[in-house]
Amino acid sequence: MKLKLVLMIILFLCVSGFAGAQVADVNKKQISVLGSVELKEVADEATFYFTIKGVGESLKKAVEEAEKKTKDVADKLLNIGVKKNDISTSDFMSGENLDDKAFLSSSRDYKANIVTKIKTDNMSLLKPLLFTISESGVENISDISFSYKNEVGLRRRARIEAAQKAKEKAEDLAAPLGIKVGKVIMVEELQTMLYNGKQMQSMRMGIAAQFNALGNGFPNDSSTDESKGTGFFAQTISVTSQVRVVFEIE
Repeated sequence: MKLKLVLMIILFLCVSGFAGAQVADVNKKQISVLGSVELKEVADEATFYFTIKGVGESLKKAVEEAEKKTKDVADKLLNIGVKKNDISTSDFMSGENLDDKAFLSSSRDYKANIVTKIKTDNMSLLKPLLFTISESGVENISDISFSYKNEVGLRRRARIEAAQKAKEKAEDLAAPLGIKVGKVIMVEELQTMLYNGKQMQSMRMGIAAQFNALGNGFPNDSSTDESKGTGFFAQTISVTSQVRVVFEIE
């Protein structure tokens, strides 16, 4: 019975002490700031797809024709310097040809579509690569998706610089008020996003609304950045990071 009473007293003291510590933290003088940064790098990778169609009197012949046409295009790309590993089959579809059968012949009764993926880090090859494919009788070529190889490193740099901006802002605000910024009480990452030029156009208004709601306007931007590169294929990859940091005021 005595042991139970002692344990209850110890538990009560621990809970009371914890609650007191919490109140003390809440009552501390604090300054909360937002740090945001946008980093840009020229895209160093491009990905797109093209589709080849084969037709025949049987499914086998349709597939064989699609394979032959695809191989012919791939050989042309290899000849202009595209690496073999940059060319891969992305999708395959086959079946009855309901689009353009021959009226009095069975030579086009079946069709097969082969979708080929091209991903290259040789941006200087992009234009001749597209011209070569477009002149090779393909069904279609997809939009180009631009990316940055070291995406993880770019995101990390953005977070670090956003945190540094928050510290600078806190110190700038504290100096004219005659106060001193102390230790960090809390850090919260509000947003870290990576997007390319095309994504930027569709996401821009929504992202700007979120940042403006936080009282920290969204930076002006465009899908290309003359300071980073020129030309149609000099697409800029942007990473935007924002953090909130709460400092103790000494």
